[in-house]
Amino acid sequence: MTARRGLPLLVLLAGLMGTGCSTLLGAEPTPVPGAAATLTRSSRTPIPTPVRESSPSPSASPAALRSPVAVPSASSKPGGRLLTEEEIGQIQREMQRIVASQSLPDIESLLLDRVSLSTPTGGQVLDRASAAEWLRDHAGPGITVTRVDPNTQTVLLEVQTEGWPANEPLEQGRITFNLRRYAANGRQDEDNGDWKIDVIGAE
Repeated sequence: MTARRGLPLLVLLAGLMGTGCSTLLGAEPTPVPGAAATLTRSSRTPIPTPVRESSPSPSASPAALRSPVAVPSASSKPGGRLLTEEEIGQIQREMQRIVASQSLPDIESLLLDRVSLSTPTGGQVLDRASAAEWLRDHAGPGITVTRVDPNTQTVLLEVQTEGWPANEPLEQGRITFNLRRYAANGRQDEDNGDWKIDVIGAE
């Protein structure tokens, strides 16, 4: 009789434990209905946030470290002799004298030994004689100096001329000459060098 009574008790206990376990197991997914959304939100936000916050700071810090090095080196170059109004006027008069004639007399005296030429059809580097020849081949009557701009960032003069014949590759009849100071050995000397044309831009 005791064994028979014990059996129902065991079955009852097993049933109660089973229902208790099922309620415990079933309680995990259901107690917080918005947990899945919260988890997905929290799993999405932390990933971009550290990436956005951490990536700019390392990338910005090297840039910040590099820029002060680059900027002073560029700005320290023009720290030599400053351009005077008289010097600018002298260059303007010399350029006007040269382009006033179709033969461009003494253009070689202002050309560097190697000159970069840029045109609407492309660019090339010419020696002094070839650059002078190219200019004379494209020159014509009525060329004038329309503007002389000193660059405040670097030791550079831009001399704009107009009235060139609009023959290929020239489209607008405008040529801009860039002049910088060079020593006799062809190296830049921003304090004591002579003004030389090193870039010609034809439009």
